[in-house]
Amino acid sequence: MPAKLLISDVDGCLCPEESAAWDLDVFGRLAHAARDAASSTGAIAPLTLCTGRPQPYVEVLMKVFDIRLPAICENGAVIYSLADNAATFGPGVTARKLAGLHAVRDYIEDHLLPKAPGVVRQYGKEAQLSLYSATPDRLRTLDEAIHLFIEREGLPPLVINASHYYLNISLEGVDKGGAVAWLLGKLGVEKHEAVGIGDTEGDLPLRANVGFFACPANAQASIRNVADYVSPFPTGEGVLDILQRPECARG
Repeated sequence: MPAKLLISDVDGCLCPEESAAWDLDVFGRLAHAARDAASSTGAIAPLTLCTGRPQPYVEVLMKVFDIRLPAICENGAVIYSLADNAATFGPGVTARKLAGLHAVRDYIEDHLLPKAPGVVRQYGKEAQLSLYSATPDRLRTLDEAIHLFIEREGLPPLVINASHYYLNISLEGVDKGGAVAWLLGKLGVEKHEAVGIGDTEGDLPLRANVGFFACPANAQASIRNVADYVSPFPTGEGVLDILQRPECARG
């Protein structure tokens, strides 16, 4: 069935998650496809982003891709619209949850990172935390310490999950699924009219809120197992392949 909206994750989908230069040929073809989607005469449905990345990063991609619809940042915690340059907190974000997250951020900075060489915090986020390491095993050792700190301090619970190179710490009740449901309602798009593209466990809530879900070949097993289509190609090449599917055609 033709679609009215395409929603794609960024890292691991439109580009590799590694801290390395992007393939300009692949990225250029993705940009042309996204710009075609933005046109009223485009062959595929309009595209927007749903990512854990912070708003400034997403803003740049939206300008390159000519994305005119609101995009989802910080794993659903922030909604950004390029048309009016406005960023707002997503559904489920509260002052109490933010205060708890900030306490965890300070604990990580003051007590964990000094003892975790090769692990760094991603700056620029307002309502989510992300830790990066080129050696992912180092991130797993921090998970338990963070949970113990939350319990000891009586803070609002947080959801911690890993992508390929990041440990993402999100507010409970705030995820890509809630933000996608909000976006579909705002745009008047039904679930069965939306297509999602993701690659890690953080995209499972996205999968639950779209009618058709696809992933590139590099996706985690938990994602491949629930995808309606798994591309034989990784990252950007995989997304380009997915965009050729009849389910992505403009409805």
